[in-house]
Amino acid sequence: MGSFGGHVLAGSFFIFFAIWWTVQMFHRHLISLRRKIPFRSTVTYPCTCLCGKLQEWPIEGFLKFAFTFLGGLLEVITGTSNGKFVVLVNGQHATSYFFYALSGLFDLLMYYRVSWIPDDLDWIISLVAVGVEGLLLYFHLHGRSILDVHIHMLLVYTILLNILAICFEIRFRHSLLAALGRAYFFFLQGTWLWQIAFIIYDPDPNAEKWKGDDHDELMIATMFFAWHVGAVLFVMLAIGAAVSYFHQRQKGIRNEEAESKHLKKLHYDGQFLNSDDDTESDIEFQTLITK
Repeated sequence: MGSFGGHVLAGSFFIFFAIWWTVQMFHRHLISLRRKIPFRSTVTYPCTCLCGKLQEWPIEGFLKFAFTFLGGLLEVITGTSNGKFVVLVNGQHATSYFFYALSGLFDLLMYYRVSWIPDDLDWIISLVAVGVEGLLLYFHLHGRSILDVHIHMLLVYTILLNILAICFEIRFRHSLLAALGRAYFFFLQGTWLWQIAFIIYDPDPNAEKWKGDDHDELMIATMFFAWHVGAVLFVMLAIGAAVSYFHQRQKGIRNEEAESKHLKKLHYDGQFLNSDDDTESDIEFQTLITK
């Protein structure tokens, strides 16, 4: 990740999944309103945009595992020389990728209901992956310029807020806002990684280089981060509006029976997991979809 391409690759990973979750969260929310059932957030979401049996495949888990495995492999390859690992920073990046790959693996295991795995472990592994990312990032900034440390610390703060957002989502699983919090901070991580890539490793040879120790540059970088905060919020609201528009266009055309079967599939495949804090809502959900 210690290059322009490395930051862009990691940033694209976060942006891709954040947009995907945002679309699917709003989609599930609107279905819940139409069917008068409680919204339920989950770690992964089915690919409802596909046809037939493909909707039932755990494609998100496969993609998460594949992307992060590839990213970790590239970090190992670029960090080795003559069969020896010589770039420790790459080792930290590969470790972070490993935990996200582990999260994707457990998403798949939870989907296929491996008997020895306890409920909600996919949530915990996801939380651990984000926590390890923040821990590794915080402790590899030693010896860097003031600007470099500053922009990466803004990323660390985003990761900490992401951890809190996941905790809120675990606790308030019937809240769309709690669910969107996770997508928001993943999105912000992704766009800010792209920004870091252009600040430190701008590929344009004619671009003016950042000095690294100028107080004005720190102010400008912080201002850029604030713009990212607002831009991500605007994009997510626009996605919500687009999904809502699509649902309105499809109203009266959608097959209600097929939609009901889809919701049942989400429930019976473990996409809606029971929790002691909202058992009443889960019973209400199961009663409604089986009518």
